[in-house]
Amino acid sequence: MSSQESREIALVASLKEDCMAAFDALYQLYFPGVYANILHLVREDAAAQDIVQEVFISLWEKRKQLQAGQTPGNWLFVVSYNRSLNYLRDQLRRRLKVTAITDDVAEPEQDEWQLTAIQLDMLERAIEQLPPQRRKVFLLCKMQGKTYAEAASELQISHYTVKEHIAKASRFIREYVRLQPEWQALIIAFPLFARIFEQ
Repeated sequence: MSSQESREIALVASLKEDCMAAFDALYQLYFPGVYANILHLVREDAAAQDIVQEVFISLWEKRKQLQAGQTPGNWLFVVSYNRSLNYLRDQLRRRLKVTAITDDVAEPEQDEWQLTAIQLDMLERAIEQLPPQRRKVFLLCKMQGKTYAEAASELQISHYTVKEHIAKASRFIREYVRLQPEWQALIIAFPLFARIFEQ
């Protein structure tokens, strides 16, 4: 385990004990990556800013539910995608002005945390299957928002190697998730869920 991972685990432990300083530290660490993931989906800066604030408010509100001994990156990744997809669904419904669309998409308030738990479990299992170096690259770039150059410098590998790791990790995770029994049930219950792995 790296010193960075150890620090994040310690911050999560402090956060679970209501430490605002730990929350602020995690906010500073993860904001760039979470915001980038949201913006990639919603493609509107104002909406992305609103959603990222909702995500971190949720982190504070759900702090007692965080798993001890784990970094918060996966949790933030999943919740930020769920909130982004909820936003896209609402935008589509407003544009089409078809209230019947709600019959096909579960309401986030009712199912958000059930969906989050399923997604988080699948994502964590997939990430754990990655080779160690590829896992580090994926977490740095996708969870912490590091650029390829920053990840390359931190791990002392080439920019090209980072790019290859990200491409292979993304392909593996998409395929791993689609092979899980939960996947088809998620697609049926939450049609927009598939967008998470379109990148």
